[in-house]
Amino acid sequence: MSRANPGALDPLPANRGCRLCGAATRFSHTTYVRVGESVALYVCTSCGTGYRGGARGGDQQQAGRDARSGGRASRRPPVNEGPPANPVLDEDTARLLREALGE
Repeated sequence: MSRANPGALDPLPANRGCRLCGAATRFSHTTYVRVGESVALYVCTSCGTGYRGGARGGDQQQAGRDARSGGRASRRPPVNEGPPANPVLDEDTARLLREALGE
């Protein structure tokens, strides 16, 4: 499959049908046009003709994320304790495993 320049592709028809053969189109992947801007690419299920969809993600998505978080990045507190307790292994089973592994 060759890479297509999204700017050179026709826009996706309103009915999402292929202009060449009339078959349905499906979402193929998202391609990045430039920093902060990406578009969806659609292909015909019959002939494989590519179409450019609408803008996706990028600055608009980041702006929405910033608005929801109040403009601050979410940070988790560091974990200062050791590994979590494993309720499946009791002390006897753990001892047997350590002996079997030679530890």
